[in-house]
Amino acid sequence: MPIVATLPHSGTYVPEEIAMGFEPGHHAWLRNTDWHLQHVYDFLPDLGITVLEATHSRYVADLNRNPAGPRFGAFFAAVVAERTAQGAPVYAVAPTADDLATRVSRYHAPFHAELAAVLRSYVDRFGRVVLLDLHSFMGPIANDVCLGDGGGTTCTSAILGTVQGALGAHGFDVVVNTPFSGGHLVRCHGALPGVDALQVELRYTTYLDCARIDEPVVPAVDPARIQQVQARLRPAFQAIAWAMTR
Repeated sequence: MPIVATLPHSGTYVPEEIAMGFEPGHHAWLRNTDWHLQHVYDFLPDLGITVLEATHSRYVADLNRNPAGPRFGAFFAAVVAERTAQGAPVYAVAPTADDLATRVSRYHAPFHAELAAVLRSYVDRFGRVVLLDLHSFMGPIANDVCLGDGGGTTCTSAILGTVQGALGAHGFDVVVNTPFSGGHLVRCHGALPGVDALQVELRYTTYLDCARIDEPVVPAVDPARIQQVQARLRPAFQAIAWAMTR
């Protein structure tokens, strides 16, 4: 299929030399990870959709942040977050400028280079390709899904409508660009010739037990909830894949 999906924030691996600089307890929690999305979307290859999954935590290097911007700082802007989204400090010992440069070259750049190569190969083969950048969230909205196309800049309205319609037809409450309009991944790769890119944010509550989501524990995999959401996601993505091949 001319569709590529990315999972940039579901990884949890942190190299020891980086973890040693974290605040006590942060490594054990890694709050704001896109928990267990690799399990939620494990059906995508069966549909012919190529998946690129990050192995490393977003706290090593956030693949959805622009390396031309701040290397270290605000959670929603920097490649390496100084604090969590809730303002808790990540580091007891802050990384140096050399450390940050190494993280960009070692962890951030290779993922984007691989993704760009895959997208180019699909454009060469099919003439076009759709990138679906898959994430999950808890707040600040109560909707099931938020789609982000950079305010109409990263994909066509037809593709946005197809994805929105397919998810809506299977019971998902979908909003567009509010509050998540798409990060660096869709804005960078959606600018490539022949590439349409769309960010897809799935609310934690659709597949996780969120009773302890604000406590410093990793949410457990919930097979029953995952099966329930897959019963709606799979046919939705089947419809999307079918539409992309017409």
